[in-house]
Amino acid sequence: MPNTPVRNFRLNTGFTRDPDDEVNNLSLDVADALTGHPVFTAPPVSPAAIKALQVTFSASMVDARKLGTDRTLTKSIARQALVDALVSDALYCQGVARHDLNTLLTSGYDVVSTNRASGPLDTPSIISINNSVSGQLTVRGQGVLNGRIYQARTSTDGGKTWTDMGNFNGARLMLLAPVTPGTTYLVAICALGGSTGQSAWSNPVSIMAT
Repeated sequence: MPNTPVRNFRLNTGFTRDPDDEVNNLSLDVADALTGHPVFTAPPVSPAAIKALQVTFSASMVDARKLGTDRTLTKSIARQALVDALVSDALYCQGVARHDLNTLLTSGYDVVSTNRASGPLDTPSIISINNSVSGQLTVRGQGVLNGRIYQARTSTDGGKTWTDMGNFNGARLMLLAPVTPGTTYLVAICALGGSTGQSAWSNPVSIMAT
């Protein structure tokens, strides 16, 4: 795939204002994407360190749900440490991949356009689906440029008919429920927005719910 200049694109750092769960999910994507990356070889915060900060933040989120000023403060501190690390690595990736949009899109971060002209969105893809919780499918997707809202759908008859499973703020984590254990589902996603209103649907992925 040829390189695409990135002067009209940048990594989205708006995650600093995202809900806790979105920040947590982004950190998992970034840690996975940067681990062993052939281009982003020396991020200022290593993937292992990002993962360690994520584990601390995730634990503090659980504790904060028990309420209490001390627990809430601990979560805020853990979140800020993780966000600072993610911003540092985002700026690094932006600098390294400044001449290659295709590489930038593999960083684990969302990429947005600085060009105000609206165009059709590319087609997102499904990275993985698992049965982490009975009656629920956990979908991890690959987002597309300028894609912020994603829609998921399922089919139990080989794609003849589809059921809308809702919209999600990002492709990195979509929880589809309810699903029936023992039933095989086709799952597809699309990005909403752009000049055509939505992207094409991704290639469907098949999985049996448990």
